[in-house]
Amino acid sequence: MGQSPAGVTRRTIARVMKRARLRAGIKSGTAAQHADISPGTLTKYEKAENPWPVPVVYVLSEFYGLSVEDRDRLVALARQKELGWWHRHQEIPEWFESYVGLEAEAHTVSNYEDGVIPGLLQTEEYARAILAADIDAGSDEQVEGHVTVRMQRQKRITEETPLQFDTVFNESALYRAVGGAEIMSEQLGHLLECAELPNVDLRVLPFEAGAHPVTGSSFVLMQFPDLLDNVSFEDIALIEYRTGALYLEKDQEVDLFARIFQRLQSQALSQEESVKRIQRIRSERFEG
Repeated sequence: MGQSPAGVTRRTIARVMKRARLRAGIKSGTAAQHADISPGTLTKYEKAENPWPVPVVYVLSEFYGLSVEDRDRLVALARQKELGWWHRHQEIPEWFESYVGLEAEAHTVSNYEDGVIPGLLQTEEYARAILAADIDAGSDEQVEGHVTVRMQRQKRITEETPLQFDTVFNESALYRAVGGAEIMSEQLGHLLECAELPNVDLRVLPFEAGAHPVTGSSFVLMQFPDLLDNVSFEDIALIEYRTGALYLEKDQEVDLFARIFQRLQSQALSQEESVKRIQRIRSERFEG
């Protein structure tokens, strides 16, 4: 718990390869010797701590008796580059690289934000104002790097096979004048546009909802596609804190946050009423 989890591709290979070895009745030391690697190295591969080299996948797939089709599919996965576009941005912390990598592989992201507009729905100017306000924001160049990463992440919302993004955020985020009235008017207008997307479920948690399960904190749930038949992965929950993030993968932990998110959705305004609330606040506070 807490350590950044490996990407789905690496974990898929690890799970299939370990299952195949056990099914074949081959001890890890024997398999390591056959692949000309140390037993410790194989253990790291099987725990998805290190990426699987293509030659090792090829040799062990045949040694374990996998079909040519399964071998070739695993080799194809192993050939995929693990470095994504976000690795070019040295200004983002290592823990957040892991987050962006997981987000890039997820098919559904559920996000509750307690005090700001969700990052995937922020305008460039709103994001810049939020990031620049951080006490550890760094130089203007570093802030711009973070803004670029955030804008790049948002492309998943509108790509050909888009991310399903379900979000609930506190009404207070609509009132806080981040960057001034003009920036907020543009931001709330952008929310209204995003609310029209079929893959975005956007809901406002109103003040009148009263107490709720996660006052003062935010979290994210991620769900992932199956890359191979009969190999699936449970959801991941993430709680961001000041200097990093806590990743939760145990069933009972993730289930707790899934139930919390469902509760928040039930306490929030409907999508239609959320749009009306955003329109009203925009008109009353940030226009004219």
